[in-house]
Amino acid sequence: MVTLSTTTAAAPPGEMTRDVAALARLDRRTTRPGERDSAELLAARLTESGAVAVEVAEFRGQSSWVPAHLAHLIGAVAASALPGTAGRLASVAVAASYELEVGGRCQWVRRLLPAGRGVSVSARVPAANRPRRTLVLIAHHDAAHNGLVWHPKTVALNRFRSHRTGRSAPSHAPVLLAILASAVPHAGVRRVARLVLGGLGLAMIQSMRSPTTPGANDNATGVAAVLELVRRLRAAPLADTEVLILLPGGEEAGNVGMLALTRRDRFDPAHTLAIGLDSLGSGEHLVVARREGLTGRMAERDITAAQRVAARAGIELPAVTFANVCDTTIAKRAGMRAISLLSYERGWIRHLHLKSDTADAVGWRTVIDAVELTEHLARAWDRGEID
Repeated sequence: MVTLSTTTAAAPPGEMTRDVAALARLDRRTTRPGERDSAELLAARLTESGAVAVEVAEFRGQSSWVPAHLAHLIGAVAASALPGTAGRLASVAVAASYELEVGGRCQWVRRLLPAGRGVSVSARVPAANRPRRTLVLIAHHDAAHNGLVWHPKTVALNRFRSHRTGRSAPSHAPVLLAILASAVPHAGVRRVARLVLGGLGLAMIQSMRSPTTPGANDNATGVAAVLELVRRLRAAPLADTEVLILLPGGEEAGNVGMLALTRRDRFDPAHTLAIGLDSLGSGEHLVVARREGLTGRMAERDITAAQRVAARAGIELPAVTFANVCDTTIAKRAGMRAISLLSYERGWIRHLHLKSDTADAVGWRTVIDAVELTEHLARAWDRGEID
């Protein structure tokens, strides 16, 4: 049973619906002109809303996650053809490199690949007094390309498991398992692994060549929520907490925009809380991520704090393992305490990476719940109630 806060029956503020519609009209695949148009639009919106130190910053990156993944597939096929122990060790090394790539820990392959320039936006909302804490609000503004890898039938089993248990397998698990299988000594297993890797590679190429999604739920809703929070926190500032706004590009291409932002800034772990807002418009209920991808594990105390504040606000907030790595994982690895908020409909994000992710398909109740919950979390953090 979904428990509603007293605010969820209200219509969304007009600015939020306007912002989602405006972003969904742009082709926001990273490094493309639409991503830059989106960044410039958001910089203007932040300035209008009263944020200060508004900055548009470029980063180096590819327009898709696919090239770096394909490079690892090719490496795995080559490693599996090597004889004996050398081949097995090479396959294991490729698997380790692939997990580090997907998790955003070490993306060395990307530095060797051709790249363009993506765009992120940052800003600040000052505290009423001299700040003693920092709150970081994160919402990526780029949009994904679709493809058969995201087709509802492709993800059906993972969605069913997520709906039943709250746990989803990492999206990259089939590739990782196939790479590891290529390290098995049995020649027949290695041949099958190579065939599977070839099929997965073709599916990746098909996805890369597919159109960009409108990205209304993922993640224009998160961006619109941040802009609404800026308006609220300017009208009623936090006493002792400065708010840092990060709207990265490149999340859908491997979190490259957020990685660039965290390399630029340094954060005091004891006094910095990051809240990631991603895909908030699924309409059924919010979730807090216990883990993103395979290794992006969040701290239990931060999950508990989010659920405690949500319960006080009358908002349902189950903890889940999420299939993909979001920018909140990158924030946590940069030394911040981190809470990752998303929304689900029957165990999955509504219209995730599909052409149907349009502005008129957004479930606004969960977006409004996310705004309310994040404001409650911000004020609890400011009062020192999140230990």
